Amino acid sequence: MDRGIRSLIFTSMGHFSNDGNFLLFPVLITYYSLIPGISLVLLGAVAIIYNALSGLLSTPIGRMADRMDRDALMLALGIGINGISVGAFAVPFLYQSLTIPAILVGSILLGLGQSFYHPIGATIINESFEKKSSTRMLGINGSFGSLGRAVLPSIIVAVMLLVGNAKGLFLIMLYLLIFALIIYAGLRNFRRNENKPKKEKSLSISENRSMVKKYSKFLYILTMVVFIRSMFLTGTITFIPTFLTNVYHSRTIAVAIVTISFVTAIFGQPYFGSLTSKYGGRTIVIFTTIVSGIAFAGFIFFATNILISGISFAVFAFVTYSGFPVLLGFVGQVVPREISTTANGLVWGFGNTLGGAVGIAVIDGFKIFVSLGDSLTLMLIFALAAIIMLPLIPRNNRLPKSEKIEKTPNS
Repeated sequence: MDRGIRSLIFTSMGHFSNDGNFLLFPVLITYYSLIPGISLVLLGAVAIIYNALSGLLSTPIGRMADRMDRDALMLALGIGINGISVGAFAVPFLYQSLTIPAILVGSILLGLGQSFYHPIGATIINESFEKKSSTRMLGINGSFGSLGRAVLPSIIVAVMLLVGNAKGLFLIMLYLLIFALIIYAGLRNFRRNENKPKKEKSLSISENRSMVKKYSKFLYILTMVVFIRSMFLTGTITFIPTFLTNVYHSRTIAVAIVTISFVTAIFGQPYFGSLTSKYGGRTIVIFTTIVSGIAFAGFIFFATNILISGISFAVFAFVTYSGFPVLLGFVGQVVPREISTTANGLVWGFGNTLGGAVGIAVIDGFKIFVSLGDSLTLMLIFALAAIIMLPLIPRNNRLPKSEKIEKTPNS
């Protein structure tokens, strides 16, 4: 099988599993909140833990991956840890007295597991395809992540309903562990240096840091913008299932709205991947950030109108969950492949994921003083802040000559 096709198939399986598990805890919040003594503020704090861990660990794991060149093993390990976290989240349904320690352990494992896929998966795709096509391939790969986000919440709820809460989660755990083994088997022969001259060696720690420093202005500014943007995006999405359940008094309707909306991102990822390839990452980052803020405002201000709010949330999901090909495609257009996973880890881990954790902490603080609906409305402050910061992202003609983005005249 062609190296690129093999990489696309098995990384897509990983993206489907990883991102499907991303919404596990927001769905479980609606169950845990019914357990006596478990508050929504506490559950929000747990969500902060796994997002913060994932964000903090992505960059060192990315740096480790750049040095080790064992991407198949590390990718499978991340999916496997995701699976084990689901087992921990099942414990409260067996022993309510262990709810707090179980969800704490589950959140730690989930944060660790979630820190692997995005920087490593993006690197495998970028290594397997030429630059002119790799961003489009990231979009196709990302669509499987969106597919996981769209269908797995409903599958999780359905399996828990059919066989029981604990047994259902253990089945999800088993599926993730099996997928981890399949992914490792499919990618076990992948090596980044396959098409490089044998004399080229992996960068040392000091060389890696030196090269990252060369691109630090671009990376740090982009990471800062992504951080604020993710405060808004992740902070809100974590509580959307609970918010919709409160509005429509039905968990089924809430999950249905989330599922249908996330289906749009299945098509959005390859679409925005192609746009990023054609127009450049900077242009598409600006566009998706502005549209996501406007769409969420429509969703929250017309929450009681299921048609308007549903369409607004669908548009929000369409542009919001294009981040994988847009952000990491943008990074891939600028930085050399030798530091791609480190750079991906910085932008995605610290910017996107850790920013999301801070956003959850902020909205958790808001909920102490105002309702969940008002808290979500207040998060539009950070959407506006991210939009105001967009001009800070360096234009192509402001990058040093060696760092200019290839074939992106409008970026």
